[in-house]
Amino acid sequence: MRKINPLYLLVLSICFCFSCGKQSEKTIESSTDIGIMTYNIRLDLTSDGINQWDNRKEAVLSIIDNYKPTIFGIQEALPQQVAYLQENLTHYGSIGKGRDGGSNGEACTILYRKDIVKLLSTETFWLSETPLKPSIGWDAAYPRICTVGVFQHKKSKKKYHVYNTHLDHVGMIAQQESVQQILAHIERQNYPNIPVIVMGDFNAKTASPTINAITKHLSDSNQNFKHKTKPTGTFNGFDIHSSLEKRIDYIFTSNLQVNNYQHLDDKTVNHNWPSDHLPVFIKIK
Repeated sequence: MRKINPLYLLVLSICFCFSCGKQSEKTIESSTDIGIMTYNIRLDLTSDGINQWDNRKEAVLSIIDNYKPTIFGIQEALPQQVAYLQENLTHYGSIGKGRDGGSNGEACTILYRKDIVKLLSTETFWLSETPLKPSIGWDAAYPRICTVGVFQHKKSKKKYHVYNTHLDHVGMIAQQESVQQILAHIERQNYPNIPVIVMGDFNAKTASPTINAITKHLSDSNQNFKHKTKPTGTFNGFDIHSSLEKRIDYIFTSNLQVNNYQHLDDKTVNHNWPSDHLPVFIKIK
């Protein structure tokens, strides 16, 4: 058998390692997708029994840690729930007010990776005839709000206008008026020319007048993935045997390329749901 010079093997291994290192570096540099997520985390209610917040908050945190969204919005977030996430997600900043004013009541909080994006401006307005103060609009059962954040991607300098909301579950007039109010706000910000993300719990099925109204102006991020999205729905009602066909949580976009779309059906260690909704997770270019 012919002997191989040890010096030749050493040089070959160095070249191979160098090549792998350069390839890995190239892969990292070319990855420009950022993750966006919306998640109704279900408010903290002791009456939920086994499904109350303390029994599932670690699972909610685990989903965020696993999927690492750059920007994500939550709904039904009470102050203690927002505080828990802020304490455990120290690399995220957060914006938003409670629907009862200040930090009181449920919030549509937006959290964002401080190392990846920079917050340029923020506001929260009420979905009502008096959007600048806590109020109930039209035929809604509760006060409803929309939190807005303008972010700049630090590396590319690209700006994103992000809206996070939770529409009323009773008032059909309120739902449609709320959509028009959000669209009007976007239009005032020069809507045709900027990247826009509108996410949240819309309490409306895909073929409803509410969703039809918004998709006349914004793209449903599911539109190119609907034939392969499993599960198809986002509401489970804490039923572990749910067929997961009811889709009421959405991420709409404008002037953005959506490269991936998922409904995340991760469960707790006890095989329960972390919330009565599934998170919606997308990647954008």
